[in-house]
Amino acid sequence: MESRQLDQARKEVAALITAYFEVGKSKDITSLSGFFAPSQYFSKFDESRPYTRQNSDDAFMYEQARFANISDYEYKIEDLRIDVIGFMAIATFYLDYKGVFVNDYSFEGSTVGGRSRVTMVIGRFGDEWKIVHHHASQFEDLKKSP
Repeated sequence: MESRQLDQARKEVAALITAYFEVGKSKDITSLSGFFAPSQYFSKFDESRPYTRQNSDDAFMYEQARFANISDYEYKIEDLRIDVIGFMAIATFYLDYKGVFVNDYSFEGSTVGGRSRVTMVIGRFGDEWKIVHHHASQFEDLKKSP
């Protein structure tokens, strides 16, 4: 792949990642499933319950609930690195996020947030990039540690 094609692929993958997290702001919840590769290729490990490997149906369900119930959602992607290898890309980055998780049944909200290490494996299916694997793990901010 030549340099121009690599740059274009990186831009497309970066746009996919940003659009994925923008769902928390736009509340276009139904679009979430469109980010995932076909179910036979998709897997996810998350920093939130359940801690088991999720398939695309599970990930869609949990992400729908998460993004639908968070208000004042903000996120920041830092140190994004995208390595393109043929029709696959590996993206690694830090994700800072915060918001208010609202329990619609009790009309109460609780502040949520954190900093996560994220790896996404993204594959090209036809002319679209899709998330094949998503792994997130939260960690303590080393600046705050004694």
